[in-house]
Amino acid sequence: MAVWGLDVEQVQQLSKQLNSQSQQVQTILTTLTSALQSVQWTGPDAENFRSEWNTTHTAALKQVITALEDASQKAAKNASDQAATSQA
Repeated sequence: MAVWGLDVEQVQQLSKQLNSQSQQVQTILTTLTSALQSVQWTGPDAENFRSEWNTTHTAALKQVITALEDASQKAAKNASDQAATSQA
């Protein structure tokens, strides 16, 4: 028999975990960007690496952050909607 619905507390916890992980990825992005800026490295390879980091890799990590935040918000809304439905 199929079960429809969700456990509100579990989905709220999932939302918090998704949000926490998005913050962790942001911290990683900030830490690595700072480390890259402070490393003593010059020349064309360094310039290419920094350029790639500041465009491709940073953009990819920001997409991950956004995806996690969006998932967190959707999970929170689903839990809220379920709680409202259950109380009706």
